Amino acid sequence: MMAKFLLTLFREFLNTFIHSSGDDPLLARAHGLLNPEPTQGNHVIVLIPIVGGIILDVLIRYMIGQVVMNLLILETGEPQARYWSVSGGRKGKAASRRLLATLSFLLHHGGITLLFNGIGAACTYWAAHSSLTKLLSSLILRRRFLRPLAYPIASILLAETHLSWTARTILPPDQARYVDGARDRRRWAALALPTLIHASAESILSHLPALAEELIGAPQESMDEATHSTIIMSEIIVCVLMLACQLLLLLPSRIALISVEASLLPRTCETLVFSPTRQRGTRVREIFPTAELPLRTRSAWQMIGVGRLMWCLELHGKMCLWLMGVTALVHSAVYCL
Repeated sequence: MMAKFLLTLFREFLNTFIHSSGDDPLLARAHGLLNPEPTQGNHVIVLIPIVGGIILDVLIRYMIGQVVMNLLILETGEPQARYWSVSGGRKGKAASRRLLATLSFLLHHGGITLLFNGIGAACTYWAAHSSLTKLLSSLILRRRFLRPLAYPIASILLAETHLSWTARTILPPDQARYVDGARDRRRWAALALPTLIHASAESILSHLPALAEELIGAPQESMDEATHSTIIMSEIIVCVLMLACQLLLLLPSRIALISVEASLLPRTCETLVFSPTRQRGTRVREIFPTAELPLRTRSAWQMIGVGRLMWCLELHGKMCLWLMGVTALVHSAVYCL
């Protein structure tokens, strides 16, 4: 039982750490071969920890994966920037890397509403994005090989909506009102390329597991020991490939997109990035002191250093550990029930 529990947690952690489609989770077939899932009972009480786990999962992903991650990206935007702790002392690392201190600082200065200021914009964006993606894939991009294009196209069309969401995660409510909500063709054109790159990376990682399964998969009834080994090895290779894509394409493209979006905001707006020298939020102009605003996509990519990439990966790993704690509690409760 313990071995099965640990194997399940490892697979959950891998699927949390590596961006992949929920319909094609990593190591799913290998897990089924090594440890077939038993038939689940129809206990309504089991739904309580499952629903609670889903709610906590969403909240953690939003607080850390969106709000704190966006702040870290902006705080480390300038290669020669001086990083500070939230208490005001000079440090050798970005303040946003200290997860608990950052969350406490945000709660102290704005309460829980500050952390979830952009939740409404997030729901609006994902509802519109999901509907538009399904519409494109069912009416226009009906051929199977064209369907992966629906996600990037929908992302480009909704680039300004995503900008509005980002603005509400990095700006306090009294500053977000200064962001122009009207459609701007020049602003949309500046967002199109970084949005395309990031959305394409997400689409590639989402469809890669299913593609690999089709290429290597074998009928269940004809499986032997050699086939089992082939499937397990192929899924491990897919995991390594997807991890490489996440590090080299997905994470850098997100850093570039958030940087470009922030550079399009009013330059005098104060962000949630802490500025101890002035005891206020860092202004947009101060985040990019030597860069020409708004940032071009090429300039945003040139600002992505190895250290900055590793700091964002570190924060992502911390978020995954929080999520694994929730997953462990949920699985423990389900097994006990």
